[in-house]
Amino acid sequence: MAKKVWLGALFTALCTQQVLATEGGIGRPITGMQVQPLNGLLPVEEGGVLTLSSIYYDANFEHSRTVPIAGKVTGGLDYEVSYNMLNGIFVWNTNEKWSLATTVGIPVQYTKIDAYLNNLNREESSTKIGDAMFSPLMVNYHLNPIMHALFGVSIYAPTGSYDADKLSNAGQNTWTFVPNVAFTTILPKMNAEITTNMAYEFYTKNDATDYTNGDIFRLDILGLKRFGELGGDGIGAGAVFGYIQQTTDDEGRLADRLNGFKGRSLGAGPIFTYDKKLSKTSGISASLRGIYEFDVKNRPEGEAYQFSLNYQY
Repeated sequence: MAKKVWLGALFTALCTQQVLATEGGIGRPITGMQVQPLNGLLPVEEGGVLTLSSIYYDANFEHSRTVPIAGKVTGGLDYEVSYNMLNGIFVWNTNEKWSLATTVGIPVQYTKIDAYLNNLNREESSTKIGDAMFSPLMVNYHLNPIMHALFGVSIYAPTGSYDADKLSNAGQNTWTFVPNVAFTTILPKMNAEITTNMAYEFYTKNDATDYTNGDIFRLDILGLKRFGELGGDGIGAGAVFGYIQQTTDDEGRLADRLNGFKGRSLGAGPIFTYDKKLSKTSGISASLRGIYEFDVKNRPEGEAYQFSLNYQY
Protein backbone atom coordinates (compact mmCIF):
# COMPACT_ATOMS: atom_id res chain seq x y z
CA MET A 1 0.00 0.00 0.00
CA ALA A 2 1.26 3.47 -0.86
CA LYS A 3 0.85 4.84 2.67
CA LYS A 4 2.97 2.06 4.12
CA VAL A 5 5.92 2.75 1.90
CA TRP A 6 8.13 5.00 3.98
CA LEU A 7 11.03 5.09 1.54
CA GLY A 8 9.95 5.81 -1.98
CA ALA A 9 11.92 5.51 -5.17
CA LEU A 10 14.42 7.86 -6.67
CA PHE A 11 13.54 9.33 -9.99
CA THR A 12 15.35 8.09 -13.06
CA ALA A 13 17.51 11.14 -13.58
CA LEU A 14 19.01 10.94 -10.13
CA CYS A 15 21.17 8.07 -11.25
CA THR A 16 21.77 9.13 -14.80
CA GLN A 17 25.47 9.46 -15.42
CA GLN A 18 27.56 12.08 -17.19
CA VAL A 19 30.24 9.92 -18.71
CA LEU A 20 31.49 11.92 -21.68
CA ALA A 21 29.08 12.45 -24.56
CA THR A 22 27.64 10.49 -27.47
CA GLU A 23 30.54 12.37 -29.02
CA GLY A 24 32.61 9.92 -26.93
CA GLY A 25 30.23 7.06 -27.58
CA ILE A 26 28.14 7.12 -24.40
CA GLY A 27 25.95 10.12 -23.66
CA ARG A 28 24.68 10.56 -20.14
CA PRO A 29 23.22 7.10 -19.45
CA ILE A 30 25.03 3.85 -18.70
CA THR A 31 23.11 0.69 -19.54
CA GLY A 32 20.83 -0.53 -16.73
CA MET A 33 21.80 2.16 -14.23
CA GLN A 34 18.75 4.43 -14.34
CA VAL A 35 15.99 2.35 -12.74
CA GLN A 36 15.73 2.14 -8.94
CA PRO A 37 13.58 0.03 -6.58
CA LEU A 38 10.11 1.59 -6.23
CA ASN A 39 11.11 4.08 -8.94
CA GLY A 40 7.50 4.96 -9.65
CA LEU A 41 6.66 5.83 -6.05
CA LEU A 42 7.76 8.94 -4.16
CA PRO A 43 7.40 9.24 -0.38
CA VAL A 44 3.80 10.01 0.48
CA GLU A 45 4.69 12.33 3.35
CA GLU A 46 6.06 15.83 2.87
CA GLY A 47 9.79 15.84 3.56
CA GLY A 48 12.67 14.62 1.49
CA VAL A 49 15.20 12.00 0.47
CA LEU A 50 18.97 12.40 0.41
CA THR A 51 20.88 10.01 -1.83
CA LEU A 52 24.52 9.21 -2.41
CA SER A 53 25.03 7.14 -5.56
CA SER A 54 28.38 5.79 -6.69
CA ILE A 55 29.01 4.07 -10.04
CA TYR A 56 32.13 2.40 -11.36
CA TYR A 57 32.24 1.78 -15.12
CA ASP A 58 34.99 -0.06 -17.00
CA ALA A 59 34.51 -0.36 -20.78
CA ASN A 60 36.25 0.03 -24.11
CA PHE A 61 36.04 0.39 -27.86
CA GLU A 62 38.22 -1.94 -29.87
CA HIS A 63 41.35 -0.24 -31.17
CA SER A 64 40.16 -0.87 -34.72
CA ARG A 65 37.16 1.41 -34.08
CA THR A 66 37.12 5.12 -34.92
CA VAL A 67 35.56 7.23 -32.13
CA PRO A 68 34.81 11.00 -32.08
CA ILE A 69 35.69 12.71 -28.79
CA ALA A 70 36.50 16.32 -27.82
CA GLY A 71 36.65 17.39 -31.46
CA LYS A 72 39.11 14.65 -32.32
CA VAL A 73 38.99 11.16 -33.83
CA THR A 74 40.68 8.33 -31.96
CA GLY A 75 41.42 4.71 -32.76
CA GLY A 76 39.62 2.94 -29.93
CA LEU A 77 39.04 4.10 -26.34
CA ASP A 78 39.45 2.53 -22.91
CA TYR A 79 37.26 4.03 -20.19
CA GLU A 80 37.52 3.84 -16.42
CA VAL A 81 35.01 6.06 -14.65
CA SER A 82 33.99 6.56 -11.04
CA TYR A 83 30.87 8.71 -10.82
CA ASN A 84 29.51 9.96 -7.50
CA MET A 85 26.39 12.07 -7.11
CA LEU A 86 24.72 13.63 -4.07
CA ASN A 87 21.00 14.20 -4.70
CA GLY A 88 18.20 15.83 -2.80
CA ILE A 89 14.51 15.12 -3.42
CA PHE A 90 12.10 17.52 -1.73
CA VAL A 91 8.47 16.38 -1.53
CA TRP A 92 6.30 19.46 -1.09
CA ASN A 93 2.70 18.43 -1.73
CA THR A 94 0.96 15.09 -1.25
CA ASN A 95 -2.45 13.46 -0.96
CA GLU A 96 -3.83 9.96 -1.49
CA LYS A 97 -3.61 10.25 -5.28
CA TRP A 98 -0.75 12.70 -5.96
CA SER A 99 2.74 13.53 -4.77
CA LEU A 100 4.76 16.49 -6.09
CA ALA A 101 8.49 16.97 -5.69
CA THR A 102 11.60 18.85 -6.82
CA THR A 103 15.11 17.44 -7.07
CA VAL A 104 18.68 18.63 -7.58
CA GLY A 105 21.97 16.75 -7.84
CA ILE A 106 25.68 17.61 -7.98
CA PRO A 107 28.20 15.00 -9.24
CA VAL A 108 31.93 14.47 -8.82
CA GLN A 109 33.58 12.25 -11.42
CA TYR A 110 36.92 10.52 -11.83
CA THR A 111 37.63 9.78 -15.49
CA LYS A 112 40.55 7.87 -16.96
CA ILE A 113 40.82 7.49 -20.73
CA ASP A 114 43.39 5.64 -22.80
CA ALA A 115 43.17 6.43 -26.54
CA TYR A 116 45.21 6.02 -29.69
CA LEU A 117 45.44 9.51 -31.17
CA ASN A 118 47.65 10.81 -34.00
CA ASN A 119 49.60 7.54 -34.08
CA LEU A 120 50.42 7.88 -30.39
CA ASN A 121 48.93 6.31 -27.28
CA ARG A 122 47.42 9.06 -25.09
CA GLU A 123 46.33 8.55 -21.49
CA GLU A 124 44.51 11.12 -19.37
CA SER A 125 42.81 11.13 -15.99
CA SER A 126 41.05 13.77 -13.89
CA THR A 127 38.71 14.21 -10.93
CA LYS A 128 36.29 17.09 -11.50
CA ILE A 129 32.80 18.35 -10.70
CA GLY A 130 30.33 17.27 -13.38
CA ASP A 131 27.19 18.87 -14.81
CA ALA A 132 24.47 19.78 -12.31
CA MET A 133 21.09 18.09 -12.69
CA PHE A 134 17.70 19.42 -11.56
CA SER A 135 14.05 18.56 -12.06
CA PRO A 136 11.75 21.47 -11.15
CA LEU A 137 8.64 19.30 -10.87
CA MET A 138 8.08 15.56 -10.55
CA VAL A 139 4.47 14.37 -10.54
CA ASN A 140 3.64 11.05 -8.90
CA TYR A 141 0.19 9.55 -9.54
CA HIS A 142 -1.06 6.62 -7.49
CA LEU A 143 -3.43 4.71 -9.77
CA ASN A 144 -4.34 2.34 -6.92
CA PRO A 145 -2.54 0.87 -3.87
CA ILE A 146 -0.30 -1.34 -6.02
CA MET A 147 0.24 0.68 -9.25
CA HIS A 148 2.11 3.98 -9.37
CA ALA A 149 3.42 6.30 -12.12
CA LEU A 150 6.01 9.07 -11.93
CA PHE A 151 6.45 11.79 -14.58
CA GLY A 152 8.96 14.59 -14.96
CA VAL A 153 11.60 16.38 -17.01
CA SER A 154 15.20 16.36 -15.85
CA ILE A 155 17.60 19.06 -17.01
CA TYR A 156 21.40 18.87 -17.12
CA ALA A 157 23.19 22.23 -17.17
CA PRO A 158 26.72 22.60 -18.58
CA THR A 159 28.21 23.59 -15.21
CA GLY A 160 30.86 20.85 -15.05
CA SER A 161 34.53 21.01 -15.88
CA TYR A 162 35.14 20.92 -19.65
CA ASP A 163 38.21 21.57 -21.79
CA ALA A 164 38.03 20.89 -25.53
CA ASP A 165 41.76 20.09 -25.54
CA LYS A 166 41.28 17.23 -23.06
CA LEU A 167 39.73 13.78 -23.41
CA SER A 168 38.87 13.19 -19.74
CA ASN A 169 36.10 15.73 -19.16
CA ALA A 170 33.55 15.42 -16.35
CA GLY A 171 31.23 17.96 -18.00
CA GLN A 172 29.73 17.66 -21.47
CA ASN A 173 29.41 21.35 -22.46
CA THR A 174 25.80 20.78 -23.52
CA TRP A 175 22.35 21.25 -22.08
CA THR A 176 20.39 18.00 -21.93
CA PHE A 177 16.61 17.70 -21.52
CA VAL A 178 15.23 14.34 -20.41
CA PRO A 179 11.45 13.75 -20.22
CA ASN A 180 10.95 10.50 -18.35
CA VAL A 181 8.35 8.23 -16.83
CA ALA A 182 8.58 5.38 -14.33
CA PHE A 183 5.97 2.74 -13.46
CA THR A 184 5.98 0.54 -10.37
CA THR A 185 3.66 -2.40 -9.81
CA ILE A 186 3.72 -3.98 -6.35
CA LEU A 187 2.90 -7.71 -6.19
CA PRO A 188 1.71 -8.21 -2.56
CA LYS A 189 1.24 -11.99 -2.72
CA MET A 190 4.81 -12.45 -3.96
CA ASN A 191 6.22 -9.62 -1.82
CA ALA A 192 7.83 -8.32 -5.02
CA GLU A 193 7.77 -5.46 -7.51
CA ILE A 194 8.23 -4.83 -11.21
CA THR A 195 9.45 -1.35 -12.13
CA THR A 196 10.09 0.14 -15.56
CA ASN A 197 11.83 3.39 -16.34
CA MET A 198 11.71 5.10 -19.77
CA ALA A 199 13.27 8.34 -20.97
CA TYR A 200 14.17 10.26 -24.11
CA GLU A 201 17.24 12.50 -24.11
CA PHE A 202 17.71 15.68 -26.20
CA TYR A 203 21.16 17.30 -26.42
CA THR A 204 22.12 20.82 -27.49
CA LYS A 205 25.24 21.47 -29.57
CA ASN A 206 28.69 21.41 -28.04
CA ASP A 207 29.88 24.78 -29.34
CA ALA A 208 33.51 24.02 -28.48
CA THR A 209 33.62 21.12 -30.96
CA ASP A 210 30.68 21.97 -33.26
CA TYR A 211 29.20 18.54 -32.46
CA THR A 212 25.57 17.73 -31.62
CA ASN A 213 24.75 14.41 -30.01
CA GLY A 214 21.82 12.44 -31.39
CA ASP A 215 18.68 11.80 -29.34
CA ILE A 216 18.73 8.75 -27.07
CA PHE A 217 15.89 6.48 -25.96
CA ARG A 218 16.45 4.30 -22.92
CA LEU A 219 14.44 1.65 -21.12
CA ASP A 220 15.33 -0.08 -17.84
CA ILE A 221 13.32 -2.88 -16.20
CA LEU A 222 13.77 -4.10 -12.63
CA GLY A 223 12.26 -7.13 -10.91
CA LEU A 224 12.80 -7.42 -7.15
CA LYS A 225 11.78 -9.99 -4.52
CA ARG A 226 11.80 -8.78 -0.91
CA PHE A 227 12.46 -10.99 2.11
CA GLY A 228 10.76 -8.74 4.60
CA GLU A 229 7.69 -6.48 4.76
CA LEU A 230 7.51 -3.66 2.23
CA GLY A 231 8.10 -0.46 4.18
CA GLY A 232 9.88 -2.32 6.97
CA ASP A 233 13.21 -4.01 7.56
CA GLY A 234 14.58 -6.62 5.20
CA ILE A 235 16.73 -7.57 2.25
CA GLY A 236 15.86 -8.11 -1.38
CA ALA A 237 17.26 -9.69 -4.53
CA GLY A 238 16.38 -9.34 -8.18
CA ALA A 239 17.55 -8.52 -11.68
CA VAL A 240 17.89 -5.44 -13.90
CA PHE A 241 17.72 -5.21 -17.69
CA GLY A 242 18.77 -2.11 -19.63
CA TYR A 243 18.38 -0.98 -23.25
CA ILE A 244 19.81 2.15 -24.88
CA GLN A 245 19.09 3.13 -28.49
CA GLN A 246 20.23 6.29 -30.22
CA THR A 247 17.36 7.31 -32.49
CA THR A 248 18.88 10.15 -34.53
CA ASP A 249 22.32 10.70 -36.04
CA ASP A 250 24.97 12.82 -34.40
CA GLU A 251 25.54 16.06 -36.32
CA GLY A 252 28.77 17.84 -37.15
CA ARG A 253 31.86 17.48 -39.29
CA LEU A 254 33.19 14.46 -37.39
CA ALA A 255 29.74 12.85 -37.18
CA ASP A 256 29.33 13.12 -40.94
CA ARG A 257 32.64 11.31 -41.45
CA LEU A 258 31.34 8.45 -39.27
CA ASN A 259 27.85 8.20 -40.84
CA GLY A 260 26.06 9.64 -37.82
CA PHE A 261 27.66 7.31 -35.23
CA LYS A 262 24.35 5.92 -33.91
CA GLY A 263 24.81 3.82 -30.79
CA ARG A 264 22.99 0.93 -29.10
CA SER A 265 23.56 -1.31 -26.09
CA LEU A 266 21.89 -3.96 -23.98
CA GLY A 267 22.84 -5.03 -20.47
CA ALA A 268 21.64 -7.15 -17.57
CA GLY A 269 22.69 -8.18 -14.09
CA PRO A 270 21.69 -8.76 -10.44
CA ILE A 271 20.60 -6.26 -7.80
CA PHE A 272 20.56 -6.63 -4.00
CA THR A 273 18.82 -4.31 -1.53
CA TYR A 274 18.63 -3.60 2.19
CA ASP A 275 15.96 -1.54 3.99
CA LYS A 276 15.89 -0.33 7.59
CA LYS A 277 12.99 1.60 9.11
CA LEU A 278 14.11 4.21 11.64
CA SER A 279 10.74 5.73 12.54
CA LYS A 280 7.22 6.05 11.15
CA THR A 281 8.36 8.52 8.48
CA SER A 282 12.12 7.97 8.19
CA GLY A 283 14.45 5.20 7.17
CA ILE A 284 17.48 4.18 5.17
CA SER A 285 17.91 1.88 2.20
CA ALA A 286 20.87 0.64 0.20
CA SER A 287 21.28 -1.20 -3.09
CA LEU A 288 24.12 -2.83 -4.99
CA ARG A 289 24.02 -3.97 -8.63
CA GLY A 290 26.25 -5.14 -11.42
CA ILE A 291 25.40 -4.72 -15.13
CA TYR A 292 27.16 -6.53 -17.95
CA GLU A 293 26.73 -5.10 -21.45
CA PHE A 294 26.22 -7.06 -24.67
CA ASP A 295 24.99 -6.54 -28.25
CA VAL A 296 26.72 -3.15 -28.33
CA LYS A 297 27.11 -0.92 -31.38
CA ASN A 298 28.99 2.41 -31.55
CA ARG A 299 29.26 2.52 -27.76
CA PRO A 300 31.92 1.17 -25.40
CA GLU A 301 31.21 -2.33 -24.07
CA GLY A 302 32.00 -3.32 -20.50
CA GLU A 303 30.59 -3.66 -17.01
CA ALA A 304 29.22 -1.25 -14.44
CA TYR A 305 28.61 -1.45 -10.69
CA GLN A 306 26.42 0.86 -8.64
CA PHE A 307 26.04 1.38 -4.89
CA SER A 308 23.29 3.69 -3.65
CA LEU A 309 22.54 4.82 -0.10
CA ASN A 310 19.26 6.66 0.60
CA TYR A 311 17.99 8.46 3.69
CA GLN A 312 14.37 9.56 3.97
CA TYR A 313 13.47 12.18 6.58
